Amino acid sequence: MTTTTRPATLPTVTLVVPNFNHARYLPESLGSIASQTRAPDRVLIIDDCSTDDSIAVISRFVADRPSWRLIRHETNQGVVRGQNEALAIADTEWIGFLGADDALHPTYLEKAMAQAASHPEAGLVFACCEIIGPRGPSARRMLRPIMLPALASTMLAPADLRQALRFGDNYFSGTTSLYRRTALQALGGFDVKLGSFSDAFLARRLALTYGCCFIAEALGYWRIHGQNYSTATATDPASLNAKLADIGALIAQSKLFPEGYGDLFARRNRFGAARMVLGGETMPSAKAARVKAARVSALLDGNALDTHLLRVMLSFGAVGRLAALAWVTLRTRPMSLTRLLAQTAARRAILSATPGYRAP
Repeated sequence: MTTTTRPATLPTVTLVVPNFNHARYLPESLGSIASQTRAPDRVLIIDDCSTDDSIAVISRFVADRPSWRLIRHETNQGVVRGQNEALAIADTEWIGFLGADDALHPTYLEKAMAQAASHPEAGLVFACCEIIGPRGPSARRMLRPIMLPALASTMLAPADLRQALRFGDNYFSGTTSLYRRTALQALGGFDVKLGSFSDAFLARRLALTYGCCFIAEALGYWRIHGQNYSTATATDPASLNAKLADIGALIAQSKLFPEGYGDLFARRNRFGAARMVLGGETMPSAKAARVKAARVSALLDGNALDTHLLRVMLSFGAVGRLAALAWVTLRTRPMSLTRLLAQTAARRAILSATPGYRAP
C-alpha cells in the first residue's frame, strides 16, 4: 500500500440517480445529495419510465437547482443503459451513481473528493456503507463491505488490490463509489449484458488497472427492501448462473485478476445470494422451509443432498437458519475467516464513529 499524495486540485463531480418507481424513497436519496457539505457540480436524474409519483418528486428538487437535470425515458431501458447514457453526457472529471432508494452521509462528497484530488491517478474512490431497511435504520447496525480491503483509509495500488482479492471481495459498494470518468470510458463503460453485476465487475477492473482509494468510514446507506435491482437478479438461480458464466469467461480472458479468481468470484457470489435468501423473512412452516431450501440449493448449484440437508436445518426456525448459513459458508469458503475476525475491532470502530442513519 502507498500513502503518497499529490498536490490537491479541485476536481469536478457528477452524481447520477437512476430511478424506476422509487417515489417513496426519492425524498431521502435526493435530499441526501442536496444536503452534501460539498455540493456536486452536476446531478443527473434518469427516470426510466416510472408509473408512480416519481416525476412530481424529482421536479420539486430540480426546480430551483440549475445544476440538476431530469432525463425522462419514454420506454423502460434498464439501469445499465441509463448509466452509460449519463457517462456519455457528463463532462466532469469524476462520476458517481446513487440508487434512488439509497442515501449518502452529508460529508460523503467532501471526503471522497478530497481523496480524488490527492490521488487523480486512481480509477475510483470508495467508502464503506451501512445497511438500512425499508423504513430506515435496521435493528442491528451492519457495515459493508463485510471484509475490509484495509484497516484504515489508504490508496491501494493494483498489486495491493490483487492481494486483497485473495482474502475477500465485494469491496466496492455502488452507493459510495466515485469513478474517474476518463478511466471508466477507457474500459468501455458498463457492460449491459452483465446486468446488476456490471458496476461491481467494472469497479474491480478499474481498481486492478489504475488503483483505488479506500475511505474507512461509513459514508453511505444501502437500503435493502426485497425489491432492489441487484438483489432481485442476484437471488434468481437462472440469472445468477448466466451472469457467473459470462463473468467467468471475461475473467479467464483477462490478466488483471489473481490466479484462480474465476472460481473464487463464483463461490463468493453464490454465498452472497444464498445469505440474502436465508436472511429473508418467511413464515415458519414446513412449506416455507422446503421452498427456501430449494432456492438456496439452486443458488449454490447444488444437488438433492444439499436440498435435503438445508430443508432439515431450516425446519428448526432461527437456529436452523444460523446452522444453514454456517453450512453454506463452509461449502463455499467465500473469505478468510481468520482475517475477518481480526478486523472485528476496526469494523466496530468505523460504525461507532458515525451516528446511525437519519433521513434528511
